[in-house]
Amino acid sequence: MKLKDIFIANLKFYRKQKGLTQNDLTLALNKSYNYINSIEQGKMLPSFDVIEQMCDILGVSPPQLFDSNASPQNIQTFSKEVYIEELSSRLLERLSPLVRETIRDSLK
Repeated sequence: MKLKDIFIANLKFYRKQKGLTQNDLTLALNKSYNYINSIEQGKMLPSFDVIEQMCDILGVSPPQLFDSNASPQNIQTFSKEVYIEELSSRLLERLSPLVRETIRDSLK
C-alpha cells in the first residue's frame, strides 16, 4: 500500500471514528467546499500545516495518519495476543529495576 493510500485510509478511519462528516472536517479546517472529499478521493494532498490541524481536530498524532499499522485493515486484524505480549514485555522491562530497588530498600 502506498503512503498516499495509507494516509487517505487513516484519515477516513479517524474522521469517521470521531463522528465527523467530510463537510464537518472541512468546516473545522476553515477550507472551501469539498476540500476533504478531494483529499479522500486522492485528487489533492493537504499541506503539513493542514495535516497538523487535522490531527488536532481528530485527536491523533501526525505519525498515526501515515502509519500502515494504524490503517483500518490492520486495526481490525491486529492480534490482541501480540499486543499483550509486547506490552507485558515493556512493562516488565520498566518495572524490574523498580522492584529490585524496593526490595533492596526493604532489606536495609
